[in-house]
Amino acid sequence: MKVWGWQARLDRALWVVLAGMVALGAGKPISAQDLTALAREVSMLEGQIDAWLKEPLGVEKQRSHTYVEERLTDGELYYQLKDYVRASIIFTDIVENHPNHPGFSDALFLLADSLFRAGDYLGARSRFREVLAHSNDPRFRPFIQRSLGRLIEIAVRIRDFTGIEEVFQRLATLPPSEVEASTNYYRGKYLYSQAVPTEEVLKANPEARIDPVTLEQARQAFESVAPRTPFYPQALYFIGVIHTLREQYPQAIDAFARVLQTEATLPEHGEVAELAQLALGRLYYETDQLDRAIEAYTAIPRTSSRFDTALYELAWAHIRRGDSTRAERALEVLMIAFPDSKIIPEAKLLRGNLLLRIGKLGEAERVFSEMVGELEPVQRDLDAMVADHRENLLAFFKKLVHENIEVFDPNAFLPPSAQRWAKMEGELDRALGILEAVSQIGQMLSETNSLIERLRAVLDSPNKLAIFADLRRLAERSVQLHNRVARLQKRILDASGAGAQLAEIQERRRELERFLSDMPINDEELAAFEAESIGRIRKLEKELARLEVEVAGLDARVTALTRYLDSPRRTHKDPVGDEGLRQEIEGHRAAIADYRQEINDLKVAVEAAYLQAGVGDHRYQEQARLREEYHRLVEREKAALEHVGPEVARLLERLSELKRKLYRRDGEIEAAARERAAAMRQVVNAEAKQTELYRSTLRQLDEEAEDVLSVVVYRSFDAIRQRFYDLILKADVGRIDVAWAQREEHRVRLEMLSRERERENRALDDEFRDIMDEWAEGSETSVQKGGGVQ
Repeated sequence: MKVWGWQARLDRALWVVLAGMVALGAGKPISAQDLTALAREVSMLEGQIDAWLKEPLGVEKQRSHTYVEERLTDGELYYQLKDYVRASIIFTDIVENHPNHPGFSDALFLLADSLFRAGDYLGARSRFREVLAHSNDPRFRPFIQRSLGRLIEIAVRIRDFTGIEEVFQRLATLPPSEVEASTNYYRGKYLYSQAVPTEEVLKANPEARIDPVTLEQARQAFESVAPRTPFYPQALYFIGVIHTLREQYPQAIDAFARVLQTEATLPEHGEVAELAQLALGRLYYETDQLDRAIEAYTAIPRTSSRFDTALYELAWAHIRRGDSTRAERALEVLMIAFPDSKIIPEAKLLRGNLLLRIGKLGEAERVFSEMVGELEPVQRDLDAMVADHRENLLAFFKKLVHENIEVFDPNAFLPPSAQRWAKMEGELDRALGILEAVSQIGQMLSETNSLIERLRAVLDSPNKLAIFADLRRLAERSVQLHNRVARLQKRILDASGAGAQLAEIQERRRELERFLSDMPINDEELAAFEAESIGRIRKLEKELARLEVEVAGLDARVTALTRYLDSPRRTHKDPVGDEGLRQEIEGHRAAIADYRQEINDLKVAVEAAYLQAGVGDHRYQEQARLREEYHRLVEREKAALEHVGPEVARLLERLSELKRKLYRRDGEIEAAARERAAAMRQVVNAEAKQTELYRSTLRQLDEEAEDVLSVVVYRSFDAIRQRFYDLILKADVGRIDVAWAQREEHRVRLEMLSRERERENRALDDEFRDIMDEWAEGSETSVQKGGGVQ
């Protein structure tokens, strides 16, 4: 311990005082009973310190001989709890640091499977390949087939089939009884994906056709999935799809019906059953079994996410059956129950045409007009986006993707009015999946970089003891033992009578003893002592949280102002004023970014303060300084007051020896902390370099992803815009049809009235002619009679 200059001068002064005390005389001698009790306490303290000194300092020495087994059990527990990230961390520790342990094979496979279940398919693929590299080791034999199956599944998920043929060759060498259902299922999915061209393949080559040979191999793979296995319903569903592609509708219906007859044992089986039910409805529709199609569509539960699709197709089945009223009712239920469904515009269009067909022209006109009224603002907003960026619309989308690359919202490139009914399908959905994966990697790298900064802040702190839990516990125990030694010294001096003789002179020792009485000597006192500083740190943390919320509110206001300025619905625009406002907003945005960076830096400092609080911090250093000063005073008193008795002197000497042991132990603990911190700093620096390498690679991927996604978003935007254009056009055509139907109705009615009038006119003419004929005949008869009289 360092001795300060003013303390050395105080020691010399105390020597003079103590020498005078010796000349003045002795105090009251200590009793034998008190001396025996104090000696017993010193012996007890010696035993406790000797036992504590035997505790090891090294991490490896503290681990039990079953350390790896315990870690493996912890990892398996997290794996069973589906906390795959923590499980993978534990398994990585075993795989990287204990490759010769008997549990290495289990840890490696579970690590690969944990990464797979956590969504890290590339990392899982690498680990599964490591499992296959140990295929000659008997310990890995139980995991070979499962690893091959997982590799096939990963290839299907990421659509990267590099090396998959080698996997199939290795599978062919295994006995069929050892091949699990999951492997056969994913082998079938792979073969199916190879046999049936995807949308991208068809776009690139419209002449692409289904490969019947590979498709049959896929069917055989699905057929080999045994019943009562988790993948049996999915395999049956694919069998039905294959028969449908071959236009073998009876066999397809049979396969889908078997799916519904299979007992659901997993949550995903319910989704497979709904898909099979929907497929049955479509097959019955195609084969003119309309009653059964209606029954199949009606069997889909209302809670299903596909119930809106079932209602829409049910309406078509009723139309084909000739029941327009039931079809219109199904569409009405669809629009009421699922107002935000993506197929609502098509459903409204169909309902309007149905109303037109059954002669409800007024309702049809209302449906078509509502549809146009809802979709025309969407079309105007889409056209406004095109008009605002007509010079280079693709560059606009690239900029939009770049600004949202961290957390990309698929609706970010659409006006709010279009987001309700826009469909994200096909290549956009897959591109967004890739972008999401890239974004997740970026977030992980950011979190890793933040963790590295936090670790460096802690490792660079002066208090290394607080970093390591085991050394911290040892240091806390040392503090307690130091304080107990100091208190015992005080009691011995007080019992010897020396304390009373020196009370008027040694004010400093009394002052130090008041501090000693507050120093912790057990776990409870130590916890209470540390709670005070932790409380101050927590107050700072709450203040940072409050500031963070305030900054978030400012950011929300800035975002709202930006959206208001960019809104295409603004009627009054002031270019000069808007530009000034935009500059001011950008200034506020930059200030918000600075505030957030400061808050993040303070968060790191608070986290470091949490880790450094405790043994070894400035409060404990102050305690150690006071104890050192007190021990020096005790040594001087012991030298000056040897006349009080050799027993007291021996007790004080024994306590001095305990202090020397504690000091040596403190030095060893501090050295161990520095050594560990240096080793950790090397690891952290290596990880920082690796993280920077990953970040450089990710930047390249970001650029490629931006280019690809920009084109995909542009195409999707154009397709969505075309969809709304077609829907409005069809609705307008529907309105025209209604108008023509009304005109035709009026024309038919007019013709009918005209024919009726002509018929009535002819009847009147006939009646008039009859009357005239009768009158003419009557007149002639009268003339003839009159002539005869003459």
